[in-house]
Amino acid sequence: MTSRERMLAALSCEPVDYTPCSFMLFFNLYEKCGSDREYVEELVRRGLDGFVHVGHLNHGMHEYGILHPEVTWKEWIEKEEGAVYFCRRLDTPAGPLTARVRQRDGWPAEGDFPLLKDWIVPRAEEALVKPERDLQKLRYLFGPFRDEDIAKLRDEAREAEKLAGKHGLLMVGGWKGTVRPGLQVDPGVMGADAMAWLSGYEDIMVLSLTKPGVIEEYLGVIHEWNMRQLSIYLDLTPADLIIRRAWYETTEFWTPDAYRKLIFPFLKREAELVHEAGKKYGYIITSAFVPLIDSILDAGIDVLIGLDPEEGKGTDLKMVKERFSSAKRALWGGVSGAVTVETGTEEETERAVLRALSILGKGGGFILSPVDNVREDTETAWRNTRVFLETWKNHRKEYV
Repeated sequence: MTSRERMLAALSCEPVDYTPCSFMLFFNLYEKCGSDREYVEELVRRGLDGFVHVGHLNHGMHEYGILHPEVTWKEWIEKEEGAVYFCRRLDTPAGPLTARVRQRDGWPAEGDFPLLKDWIVPRAEEALVKPERDLQKLRYLFGPFRDEDIAKLRDEAREAEKLAGKHGLLMVGGWKGTVRPGLQVDPGVMGADAMAWLSGYEDIMVLSLTKPGVIEEYLGVIHEWNMRQLSIYLDLTPADLIIRRAWYETTEFWTPDAYRKLIFPFLKREAELVHEAGKKYGYIITSAFVPLIDSILDAGIDVLIGLDPEEGKGTDLKMVKERFSSAKRALWGGVSGAVTVETGTEEETERAVLRALSILGKGGGFILSPVDNVREDTETAWRNTRVFLETWKNHRKEYV
């Protein structure tokens, strides 16, 4: 089997020649590469089942690349009592949006103050979008996709297809990590993650219980934008798998009932659109998802990406495997990147890989990966990464 054939078979819970291994994220390797091509070829050289991103709709999306063309914006810095605050104002046809973010550990910095990024959440003194009063303004944050960005995606997808074809690799769209120097494209197909970046989470959590209609409307705006970009990826690229990021859609933020009423309906419609095009829909959720399994499966998700036995908060590998196998859905992950690969011992890493293969690999429908990243550039992390790969190669045919 080619790597693409193996990955597609695993995603479809069909027989494979051996359990594939594909790192969700691999910042240690990213940061030693100067381009997507170099990164992909390094994965191939290591024998991994890498995947090729088809490209991105707007490389500046994390900054102001999602704004409606009628929106104007400005940024400035304020200093008070030794603290530094990065401020922004967006003027929309429905009124202004303002935000204030306190600098901590040197961030934000001049030239690095994006609109959408995880680091904003713990630093925000004033959130940009106040849900109870700003939803009409919110619509102007998720503007139309520009013709020039669509054309650029088409060109990138052609090049990606050549690279994937050369090495026989899976193609992925909708979400992308950082590879090229200076390129940050975390935003993409998403839901509640955008709410975290724009509004923080305390208000979102409370309103999901006290005024769910507000949150439903908020999610609906993001969903409409998702459906537009999904259609573009499906129409213009050869992506085999579309991925939606959902790190902020766990029970750490949502009750199972609120998730079912508010997130589930939109997620289901997106999965249906992807399936109509004959593609797979993946869902990145790495913690506290066990109470949501019924909803995730009912939504039609093909693969849950991020199964972490250490930091997953109640994740029982055997139970999760049984539930997903019975529904003919796939799992991607199985070993903790942060706890095991980055800080554990060689013996712990070997045991973790063998455990993942023996429990999750049986019957197929499994892709091995550290969850969700290997980023610590230390001797321990690299040594354990080598053990991880050696153990996988030595035992990948035993549990299929």
